[in-house]
Amino acid sequence: MTSDTAPATPGADLFPHDRVVFFSDAVFAIAMTLLAIELRLPDAELIGRIGADAAWSETVTLFIAFVISFMVLAVFWRGHMETWKHVTRTTGGLVWCSLLQLLFVILVPFATRMYSGGTESSHFALYSFVLAGISLFSLLTRVVVVKQENLQEKLGAAETRWLALRGLVPLLVFVVGIPLAGVLPTRYAACLFLLIFPLTIAAKRLCFRSPKPEPDHE
Repeated sequence: MTSDTAPATPGADLFPHDRVVFFSDAVFAIAMTLLAIELRLPDAELIGRIGADAAWSETVTLFIAFVISFMVLAVFWRGHMETWKHVTRTTGGLVWCSLLQLLFVILVPFATRMYSGGTESSHFALYSFVLAGISLFSLLTRVVVVKQENLQEKLGAAETRWLALRGLVPLLVFVVGIPLAGVLPTRYAACLFLLIFPLTIAAKRLCFRSPKPEPDHE
């Protein structure tokens, strides 16, 4: 009995498909869980040291960063599943794209803590850089899968274009966040990333937009 994720052609995989997918799932789950470790209510020592208003402001900033980082990782994990469901042959290139993406995934809790605990623009630039790294290797994985699995023939031009564009939108937003780190208010700069959701919806509509019918010429 073969699993649903087994390669279509026996012996075609260079690496076990299931192990690559399960390993990626585990890294995403651990990174998302580690984000919650830094969440805490301000204690008496912190309030006494910086004051109640500043202590609660720091807690709110930390919580906002946690929610944004969690949602970003959730989006990438969902995208990882959507991409890998098309994979029938696990090659070395795909494995390395996944590993390099997971390198940046592992850094998200650290980058989130740096951003939420500091006031320097460089902290947000680092945060944006880490998320851009995840986006880059997610996009490269999609490009490899589209070419390797001949998805344009299997899914059609619109679906294939949507699969790639869905990976490009977050990459552009995160890359833009790096130079904007010196301009945006550091405490709420990560709210810039919320643009991913409306831009993704707009990109999807663009991909699946029906062509205008050509006028009849009598």
